[in-house]
Amino acid sequence: MFSRAFAGRRAGSVRRPALVAAVIAAAVAALFVAVHESRGGASPASAQTGTSPASPMASMNGMGGPPSSGPSAVPAQPSSGVMTVRGASLPASPTSSSGPSAMAMVPLGQTQWEGMSIQARTSAPATFELFNGTSQRLVRPSAKDSFHLMVMLADTASGVAIPYSSVWATITKGGKVVFDERLWPMISRYMGPHFGNNVALPSAGLYRLTLLVSPPVAARHLEYKGLWLQPHRVHLTFRWVPGS
Repeated sequence: MFSRAFAGRRAGSVRRPALVAAVIAAAVAALFVAVHESRGGASPASAQTGTSPASPMASMNGMGGPPSSGPSAVPAQPSSGVMTVRGASLPASPTSSSGPSAMAMVPLGQTQWEGMSIQARTSAPATFELFNGTSQRLVRPSAKDSFHLMVMLADTASGVAIPYSSVWATITKGGKVVFDERLWPMISRYMGPHFGNNVALPSAGLYRLTLLVSPPVAARHLEYKGLWLQPHRVHLTFRWVPGS
């Protein structure tokens, strides 16, 4: 009788510390959850579904430029894959250093190359300045220029612009070359690094744009090892409708 009573007291004394430890652990867990929520931590539901607050890159344009807003939204590419560029509706480029923080652009098309996004867009013929390291030259659009062609290269995952490349543009109509020039490496407050030049087309109609994109000549972090080691050609078709 005495041994059973002693064994019962001993078992109770063993279970009591375990119960106290469980209560303390539950209290600590509740306190951690309360502190986490008070600091704006993500809920368990968002952690399970993989949702997270929007990245600053998500609000930037396709090349890691500043956020666009209002009428500067880029129209969607039609299902046919052929964009129509209308001269009368092309947005004007800024003509001074006090230009807008974002600018509307009409897309010609886009594609991907080994994780690099290649986007071609247009605006009204632009005035820009060329600097060769020692001197500056102002380039003004001529009366024959149809639009300003811009090509943006960016990391498809992050949207960060990829510089140190070069882009050559060739435009043909009916198999005849009507434009065959280098696109200048350019920088802009509202677009960031890109490549561009003014383009003159002879008449309305269907055109084929070929972009020759060279490998970026630069030291690379290891995530870009083995990528973009050979020149790459992109072919896009668009329809040009001159303004009145």
